[in-house]
Amino acid sequence: MKKERKKVDINLLKTPERNTRIHPEKQIKEIRRSLKKWGQYRDAVVDEDYVILAGNGLVEAMRAEGFTTAWVVIVYGLSENDKKKFMLADNKTAGLGVDNLNNIEYLIQELAGDFDIPGFDDEILSSINAASEEISQALDDYGKASVENLRDIEAHAGVNLAEPEPFPPDEDIAAPDDREEQRKIICPECGAEIWL
Repeated sequence: MKKERKKVDINLLKTPERNTRIHPEKQIKEIRRSLKKWGQYRDAVVDEDYVILAGNGLVEAMRAEGFTTAWVVIVYGLSENDKKKFMLADNKTAGLGVDNLNNIEYLIQELAGDFDIPGFDDEILSSINAASEEISQALDDYGKASVENLRDIEAHAGVNLAEPEPFPPDEDIAAPDDREEQRKIICPECGAEIWL
């Protein structure tokens, strides 16, 4: 399989007859935000006839933004079945990744409120950051006594210092033969009798 990377007229690029991925308006809007911020940093992948095998959403957003050229990787010599498998595999493997929420939260904290990130909603990022700060503060404060806690502790000091009452004499405890009126169950694991 031969590959070639080059910049081409965006009008040469063709959407496949049966694209395997739907690109909702919200996704295109976020890709457009990304293009405005950083330009095209990923290539579309096309066959020798310029049919897009990967990157349909990217090309759609680029057209909406008025791009006249696009960077592509042209893949030569794929059979029609391999082109279909390529499109299926590209979309499926991209969706198999899992977000590392701990690292996302860490990076959001490091951004210190600079939340202009395509694909993320500013309000959600702000609430994640606020919740993270509250949790961090709560963990920092965990186990620390406040002035009010200390006053409460001092007010109740000595409350439980009385001697405990002794256990009743052994004769008041039911003897094994008095258990007949009590209920018992059998443990299903070990078969032991458990008196209720």
